[in-house]
Amino acid sequence: MEKVGFDTYLTFVQKMGDKVRYESAVQVLKKEEYLPNLTEQEALKIWQKGDELFAWNEEVVINGIRPAGFNPDVNNWDYGDAGAWEDPVLLDSAYVEEGTDWEEIIEQDTPIIEQEEVVEEEVTPMPEADTLQYEEYDEFDFDGHEWVLTPDTAAFGWAVKVLNKDFLQPITRNERFAMAKGKTDDVHFWIDYGFFNESMKSYSGGMYPTASYSQMMSVMSGMTEVFYGDTYLSMGLNFENGRMAIRSQMFFNDDMKKFYSRALDTKFNKKFLRYVKGGDEMFGYFYVNYNIKNTIEETKSLLYKMFDATPQYGEMAADMMKILGIFIDEDAVGNLLKGDLMLAVSGIQTVAMTTQTYDYDADFNFTTRDTTVMKEMPIFTALASYGNGKDIQKFIDLGLHSKVLTQEGSFYRMALPGMDGMEFFLAKHDGLLIFTNNAYLMRQNLENGFAKKLRLPKNHKKRLCENASVVYWNIPNTMRAAAGSQSESNIGMMGYLNNIGKEFNSMEMTSSKKVGNSVDSEMFLNMTNKGTNALQQFFNFVNDIYLEAIGGAKI
Repeated sequence: MEKVGFDTYLTFVQKMGDKVRYESAVQVLKKEEYLPNLTEQEALKIWQKGDELFAWNEEVVINGIRPAGFNPDVNNWDYGDAGAWEDPVLLDSAYVEEGTDWEEIIEQDTPIIEQEEVVEEEVTPMPEADTLQYEEYDEFDFDGHEWVLTPDTAAFGWAVKVLNKDFLQPITRNERFAMAKGKTDDVHFWIDYGFFNESMKSYSGGMYPTASYSQMMSVMSGMTEVFYGDTYLSMGLNFENGRMAIRSQMFFNDDMKKFYSRALDTKFNKKFLRYVKGGDEMFGYFYVNYNIKNTIEETKSLLYKMFDATPQYGEMAADMMKILGIFIDEDAVGNLLKGDLMLAVSGIQTVAMTTQTYDYDADFNFTTRDTTVMKEMPIFTALASYGNGKDIQKFIDLGLHSKVLTQEGSFYRMALPGMDGMEFFLAKHDGLLIFTNNAYLMRQNLENGFAKKLRLPKNHKKRLCENASVVYWNIPNTMRAAAGSQSESNIGMMGYLNNIGKEFNSMEMTSSKKVGNSVDSEMFLNMTNKGTNALQQFFNFVNDIYLEAIGGAKI
C-alpha cells in the first residue's frame, strides 16, 4: 500500500506459478469480456474493466485498487466569508430596535406573488439513444442494458509501474524492510507508519476549507509527524508444534526511541508476587510498568516539538504547557505512584448478595422485600507501587471522611453503590497499594501474603522481571468457570466454550522493556497438544466444531 499524491494504491502481489494456466483461468472467469478488455505491453498483460484490474508478467500477478483521495486543489468549494451566510436583513440594526413591529415590516418587505396562468407547452421528445453524449461519465449501453465502465487510467499506469519495477526508491532498498524480508516467518506483515502521516498532510486542506479546520488538520499532521514519523512495524506469524507465535518489532524515530528508553527504565517490584495466587484455579493476570516521572518529562518534550511544527498554535500552546507545568510536578507525581500496575484474577468465590424483589397482591399493588441470593464472582487483586506514603494517606483520609472507606484493623473496607453483600478492601502496606475482594487475603495474610507454594511459578516471575507489560490467560480455567454446571456439554454455546477449553491451553503476551533499534513484543497461543503443528490443530478444531455443532461433513 502506497500513497502517491492524493490517491492510495493498494496492490496485491503474488508469485506467478504457471503463466499459461493462469491466463486460461482468467479467460474462463471473464468469458467473452476477456479479449476486449485485454492490453498487452511487451512482456506484460493487463486485463481491466472499470476499477477491476488484473496484471501479470512472467514473474508475478498483481491486483490493484485505487481509492481516489480528496484533492483540495480540485475539490475545493469556496464558501466565502462566514458573514456572507447571514441574512443581511436580520443583521440590520434598524430591525432589532426595541418596539419594532415585525408584522408591519414583513408586510412591507414581502412582495405579493400573483398566481400566474398555467400554460401548457408542447413537450419536446428526447433524442434517440445513439445521439446522447456521455463524454465525462460512464456510458450506458441501451441495447445491452448495462453501464459501460470507463477504465481507471491511473490504476492502469500504476500496474505498469509495478510490473516494470519503475521506482526511484524501491521498498527493497529500505534497510528495515530488508531486515524483515530475511526472516522465515509463515506469514509476515511490514507496515510503514509514515503512511498515516502523509495521509494527514493530504487532508490538511480539509473537506471544508475554513481557517479553523485547516489549522486543526495542521495540528494533527504535526502530531503524527512527531509520533509516527520514520516508524515501522515488522510482525511475523508462525505455526509451531503446540503453539501459534506472533513476534513483532516496532522501530521508532529518534525522539520516540528516547521516549521509550526513559519510560521503560523500570524494575519489577517483587513484592507483587506475595499477593498473587497461582495454582489450578487462576484465570490470569495483566501487568504494565512505566516510569511515571520519565514518561511525563518525555511527553512534555514531545509536545513542545509538536507545537514547533504548528506555529499557528505552537506559541500559545507552549505558554499553556508552561502554566500547566506549575501545577504538574513530575517529581511529585512520580513519587506518589511509581507507574506499575498488576491485576490478577485468581479464582471464583460464592458471595451472598442482597437484592430487592417485589410481591404483588390481587390489585397489583407491590411491596418490596430484601432477598439474599448466592452468586459466583471472580476473585481479583489489583496492586500498585507507591513512593510517598504520607501523600497516599491524604487520599485515604478523604475516603474515610466521605464514608466510602471504613477502617478495619490495618486495612480499609470499601462500600460500592449497588454492591450490597460484596466486600471490597483497600490496604496501604509495605510500599504497595492493594485493592481486592479477597477477604481471606486481607484478614489473614496481609502481613506476608500467600505461602510460597501458592504463588506464581518461576517462569512467570522471570517473564514479569524482563518485560514492561505482560498478559497471561489460562483458557481452560476460564472456560470451565463460564460453562459452570454444563462444563461437560457438547451442545450449543456451552459446547463451543468447552471445546475451546480442551484445545487451547493458554495465551501469553509480552512487550520487552529493552529498547534498542526497536521494542520487541511476543504473543503465544499455546495448544493442549504439544506435539502437533498448531495450524493442523486449528483446522482440526474447526472441523470438530463444524461436525458437532452443524452436522456437516469433515472438510
